[in-house]
Amino acid sequence: MSLQARIIEEEFVGRRDEDRVSVGRACVLRVAGRPPVHSALLDLTRHGCRIRTGHPLAVGESVLLGLAGVGTVEATVMWGEGTQYGCEFMTTLRSGAVSDATRGNVVSFDVAPVAQPFKWSPRQRLLTLAIYAATPWLAIMAAVHLFRAH
Repeated sequence: MSLQARIIEEEFVGRRDEDRVSVGRACVLRVAGRPPVHSALLDLTRHGCRIRTGHPLAVGESVLLGLAGVGTVEATVMWGEGTQYGCEFMTTLRSGAVSDATRGNVVSFDVAPVAQPFKWSPRQRLLTLAIYAATPWLAIMAAVHLFRAH
């Protein structure tokens, strides 16, 4: 076996033997010409990932994956089975990226979203301010009108 073939084989075997980290978090799938789709990132290595999406993908198709804690990553779909797809990253993730994606700084599918406090729109706030500002003047004008009428 030539040296070049041995290096390629060692690189490939090393990537496949790398531990896959179960993630179970949301990701955003972007495919050219289609709107972004929220999907699930099932597992992750520095070289690729497995996702679940209701969006049909073709083997060999290029995709962009938005991964919480990592950023946007360009990948190629390597296989598909039902709604699950294996993707290989075009560029190996930086050291520590897999740990960043599994930290508590991203929302898990198992956690209910945090309720957001009610917030009025700028238009509603301006209208409320105008009403509060006009109300005392209306009361004064009504009082003046009553006193003039007597």
